[in-house]
Amino acid sequence: MLAFILLIFSGTTFAQVPDPSCATPRDAAASLLNWLQTDTWDPQKAATCLDLPESRSKEAPRLAIQLKQILDARAQYVPVESLPVDPEYTDDYGEHRLLPLPEFSVLVLEKKDDRWLYSDSTLNAVPSLYEQTFSRVLLELQRQLPPVFFSRVFSLHLWQYLYFFLLLATSWLIGRLAQYLLTTQVVRLTNRFRLLPNLTLLKRIRTPLTWFVIGLIFRWGVPDLQFGVRLTLFLVFLATTVLSLSVVVIANRIVDLVSDLFAKQAEQTDSKLDDQVIPLASRGVKAALWVLGFVFILQNVGVEITALLAGVSVGGVAVALAAQDTISNLFGSLTIFTDRPFQIGDWVVIDGSIEGVVEEVGFRSTRIRTFPDSQITVPNATVANSTVDNFGRRTFRRVKFDLGLRYDTPRDRIVAFRDQIRAYLDSKEVYAARSREVRFSGFGDSALNIMIYAFLDVPSYAVELDEKEMLYLEIMRIAEDLGVDFAFPSTSVYVESLPGRGQS
Repeated sequence: MLAFILLIFSGTTFAQVPDPSCATPRDAAASLLNWLQTDTWDPQKAATCLDLPESRSKEAPRLAIQLKQILDARAQYVPVESLPVDPEYTDDYGEHRLLPLPEFSVLVLEKKDDRWLYSDSTLNAVPSLYEQTFSRVLLELQRQLPPVFFSRVFSLHLWQYLYFFLLLATSWLIGRLAQYLLTTQVVRLTNRFRLLPNLTLLKRIRTPLTWFVIGLIFRWGVPDLQFGVRLTLFLVFLATTVLSLSVVVIANRIVDLVSDLFAKQAEQTDSKLDDQVIPLASRGVKAALWVLGFVFILQNVGVEITALLAGVSVGGVAVALAAQDTISNLFGSLTIFTDRPFQIGDWVVIDGSIEGVVEEVGFRSTRIRTFPDSQITVPNATVANSTVDNFGRRTFRRVKFDLGLRYDTPRDRIVAFRDQIRAYLDSKEVYAARSREVRFSGFGDSALNIMIYAFLDVPSYAVELDEKEMLYLEIMRIAEDLGVDFAFPSTSVYVESLPGRGQS
C-alpha cells in the first residue's frame, strides 16, 4: 500500500511554470519552488531571488537546491498562493520583510531596491540546516553511490526507492526485536519482583509495540528520503498517526495489565466494592488516553487546538447545564466509592422503600436485585443523598418475637416452658455471642405473652433461616412435652339477659 502511495505522489508534476521573477513576495517564493520540480528542473532559475554577492554567485544553484530539500524534508509547505502580491508589502513593524512560514522563522524574504530576495540570514543558515536535517551517513552514502542510483523512475531517484524499502525492513526487524525483548526480559523482570502478570495481557502489547517502533524509526528516517513536500507531509502524518495510535493502544494494554494485578489484590480483601472500582477506573483512564491521543493527532494535522479547546469550553458550559443529573450521578458514584456505604452482594434498604441485594455500582447508577428477582436501577445521586440501611454489615442477626400461651396455663408450666427455651438458646453456640432474654412479658388481650429475644452469629441469610427453623421446632417440642397450648386471638361475649325470658 505504501509503495502504491509512493508512486501516486511521485507522479505529481507542475506544468507551464512562468519565468522567474522577484517583483513580489509571491513571485520570489514561487521562483525557488517551481523551478526545482521534476519536469521543471533548473537550479539556475530557481536561484534568481537568492541574495548573493558576485563572488558567490556560483553557489546560488546549490544553495537553492539545499533550501528546497530542507523545506521538503522538514515538511514545511510554503503556501505560495496566499503570499502577498503587493510589491510594497510591509509587516507590522513597517518593514519590507515577510516570513512565509511563521513556524519556520529561518525562511525570510526581504525587499532590496525593487526586488524581493531571500535574506542573508536565510542563506547563511542553509549549510548548517542541511547538515542538521539529513544524517551524515546518508550524505556520505550519496557521495559514494554510482551515478546509476541517481537515475529517475516515476520522478524519484532509484536510491530513494531502495532507501524507502530498506527503512521499512529495518523498522520491522527492530520491531520484532522489541517483541522478543518484551516476551523475555519484561517477563523475567516481573517475575523477579513477584508481580506475576497475566501473560495473555502481556502478549497483547507486542503487536502495538512493533507498530510503535516502525512508526518511530520511519518518522526519524523520512527526512533522509528527500521526497517532495507533499509526500513528506503525508508520510510524516502517517508515521505520527501510527505512533500516536500505537502509544495509546500500548498505554491501554498496560492499564489492563495493571488493572489485572490490582484485581488480584482486590480479590484478597473483604470488600467486594474494590472489585467494582478497578474496572470502572480502568475504563475511565483508557477513555482519557484515547482523548489525549485524538487531540495529539489533530494537533499534528494542523488543527488549532487552543481554538478548539476554547470552543469546547464554551460548549461545555451548555452541556454541563443540560447534563446536571449526569454530573450529579457521577459525583454520587465518587461518594459511594469513597464512603463505601455498601459493597457488592450486600442486602440494603435505600430510603426505606428500595430493598434488595447490590449487584453493580456504575458511574451513573447502582443496580439492585430485589427479592422478587426484579432489578432496580437507582441513580447514584439518589443513593448518595438517601438513608442506606445495610443489612449486610450486621455483625449479629436479631431474633425477636412473642409467644402467646392460653390463660388457663398453670404458673409452673409457664416457668418450665420459659426455662427450657432459655436452656436451648444457651446450648447453641450461634446464640452465645450476646445476651439472650426469655421472659414472661405480660398479659395480652387473649394470651399470656412470652418474649424471646436473642442474636444469631451466622454468616448468611440462609443459615439464619435454618437456625430460626430449628428454634421454632424446638419450641413446639417443648410445648408438647409440657402440655402447653398456644393461644390464638379470641373474644368472649357475656349475655346478662335475653329478650322474652320469664314471659309466658
